[in-house]
Amino acid sequence: MNLLSGLLNKLLHALAAFSMAGLFSCSDHDEIKSYTAPNHYDGPVVAWKLPEQWGENPGVGGMMAGSFHVKTGQGPQGRIGVMPFRDSVETPQIVNMFARELGHSDYNQSNLVEIMEKKDLAGRSFDLIRLEDKSGDEENPRTALLALHRQNEQTWLFPFIADKRLVRDQLDNFYAFLGSTILRAGKTPVRAMAPSLPQAQPANSNHQPTWVAPQHWEQKPATQMRIGNYAVSNKSGQSLDFSITSFPGQVGGTLANVNRWLGQVGMEPTDEEGLKEYLSDCTIDQKPAKLVLAESKEQALYAAILFHKGRSWFLKLMGDRALAQSEKENFLGLIDSFCLGDH
Repeated sequence: MNLLSGLLNKLLHALAAFSMAGLFSCSDHDEIKSYTAPNHYDGPVVAWKLPEQWGENPGVGGMMAGSFHVKTGQGPQGRIGVMPFRDSVETPQIVNMFARELGHSDYNQSNLVEIMEKKDLAGRSFDLIRLEDKSGDEENPRTALLALHRQNEQTWLFPFIADKRLVRDQLDNFYAFLGSTILRAGKTPVRAMAPSLPQAQPANSNHQPTWVAPQHWEQKPATQMRIGNYAVSNKSGQSLDFSITSFPGQVGGTLANVNRWLGQVGMEPTDEEGLKEYLSDCTIDQKPAKLVLAESKEQALYAAILFHKGRSWFLKLMGDRALAQSEKENFLGLIDSFCLGDH
């Protein structure tokens, strides 16, 4: 598996929200502090016309210039975003950020052609890439529909993440939204000129996850799917990718997720009995969790899985086996420092 070693070097000027704990423990006696890095992005300005069936998500920050959901009878569903990148980023680099979380092998310029189509909307050309989750619900899988537009050496990403049926039902609205966007360069902060937002609730640090990452781990901008995003590398060119993700429900359960990750490091899938070989009990934020340790000849997978209050939390390190072994204690230390903040 090719990892994010320098994948987002061109994006360093776009800072994502970053939370960090003051100490390496979540006990009641420890002082937990959260810090948020300011968003210094002063790039392009975007405007759009929002479909009537869509709503705004308040509290947009980090790399996001806009964030939306679909209004349904079951409440807000799906997530649509607007992400401006300062430089022209190669398409495989962006696609692979999502592909890895959906159980796909990395794409390159050659095999990406097989899943990419061109779409002309309002006189502009968009690249469309559709990725479906390879684990879990086969009839209605979680889907990422990515729309990319390049303009004046800048890259615009519009990800639509939802279940397959919702993406299909909202396809016309998504196209209309893309066609309505006005994109232009500017040196003022990103401003979303759209219908008025509902008043954002003040952030409550007691309900934000916090953690402490090793200082030599390179923090990357958060994405639609990654709350935490880090790259680890050494002078020999070996690399690791670390991510923190969270999803509603159990997204297929432990076995399905472990099998998806095993495939990403070149290992054969297992069954419930074989799963025991890779699993052990651990604790995250004083809550029972599972630790996953798996190594192939060249690659390694270290992960922690926590199911809590109707959500799944995954803390996952993947990459070169030798480097992973040398970073194992740092990985375990980060897990020990992780706090959900919902006590």
